[in-house]
Amino acid sequence: MQDMAEEKKAEGGKRTPIIDPTPERRKHLTEVLYAFLDDRISLAELKGIKRDELYRFSEAGFIKFKHGRLDEAEKIFQALIVLDHRNGYFHAMMGAVHQKRGRPIEAIMEYSQAIKLSPKDVSAYVNRGELYLRHRNYRKAAEDFRNAILQDMSGVNLWANRARSLVIAIKRSMEADARRPKVGPRRRPRR
Repeated sequence: MQDMAEEKKAEGGKRTPIIDPTPERRKHLTEVLYAFLDDRISLAELKGIKRDELYRFSEAGFIKFKHGRLDEAEKIFQALIVLDHRNGYFHAMMGAVHQKRGRPIEAIMEYSQAIKLSPKDVSAYVNRGELYLRHRNYRKAAEDFRNAILQDMSGVNLWANRARSLVIAIKRSMEADARRPKVGPRRRPRR
């Protein structure tokens, strides 16, 4: 066993120092572990990964997303969600990836989680509302657009302005649906 340690030292490998588990350290580790288990801290906080590092990864994921490299963006945001599941931006970006890939249910779930974590995230409301609109759930779409618009009464936020224009799209879609002839279920002819 000592030979392996000497070989590792000779190879230039670093050894992890063993920290004596003093009562204070033991108490601290127990508190951190309970905080993690109670969902008060994330895995990144437990492992000591700084927020700046997570945001650097998210910037890379956003650039991959922006340039259409969805596989890579999806992997990055999946990893970020595992590391910090309490970050609304990561969920919103994962929702955007799902939306681009044509997975509306997963996208709505991610946007909903993003809104739960960051209730002032206008883009998550607008994107989720757009998915509802595409699937003719006009009531939920209108609610999301309303929430987005109410967060920007001045008309400065581009996402809120998009919500304003999509409200018009709801109205047009509802009018188009009303003009369509109602077709009942097809019945088989009797023999």
